[in-house]
Amino acid sequence: MSTPQPHPKKTGVHEAGPADPSKGKAALAEFSATMKRPADLKCFRQIGCDGICRTLRRVPAPDDEPNDIEVYDAQPMLPFLLKAYLDRHDWSQATEDRFRGVDGRNTPKEQWFNPLPGVLPPPSTKNERIAVRNRFNEERRILEEKIAKGEVEAEDPGPACGAVRSNYDLSPR
Repeated sequence: MSTPQPHPKKTGVHEAGPADPSKGKAALAEFSATMKRPADLKCFRQIGCDGICRTLRRVPAPDDEPNDIEVYDAQPMLPFLLKAYLDRHDWSQATEDRFRGVDGRNTPKEQWFNPLPGVLPPPSTKNERIAVRNRFNEERRILEEKIAKGEVEAEDPGPACGAVRSNYDLSPR
C-alpha cells in the first residue's frame, strides 16, 4: 500500500515565476492589480533598484516648493516580474546592469516603506514638473510638424503599448 503524497503547493505570482516566460505579462498584470492606490488616484508607481515596486504620491506643497514623496504601498518583485516589466521597454545596458540579480524579496521589509537614499525620485516642484512636461510636448509638436512637412521621416513606433520590446538578461553574473 502506498503512502498518499501531499499535493504540491500552488504558488502565486509573488512566489515563483511561470514555467512559460510568455506568461510574464499576465503575471505582471496580476501583481499590479494587488497594489493599493489612494482613493483620489493621485499617485504613480516606481520600481526601485532594490526590486520593490512602490505606489508613491507627492505630499502637497506650494507650486514653487519641492514636494516630498510618500510611499503609499510597496511590494517586492521577483526577478521574473522585473524582467516582464523591463521587457516592455526599450533595452538599455545601464538598466540591465542596475537590475541584474535583483530580487525584491532580499530587501528588508523596513526598507519597503522607508527606502535607502537615492531609491526614490528626487523631490521636485510642481512648476518644475510642469516645465518638463511642456518641454516634452513642445518637442513633440515640433517633430510632428517636421514630419508633416516631410523634413524628417516618422520613426517606427515599435510594438504596441505593453508588448514585449526587448529581452533583458537579469541573471546574476
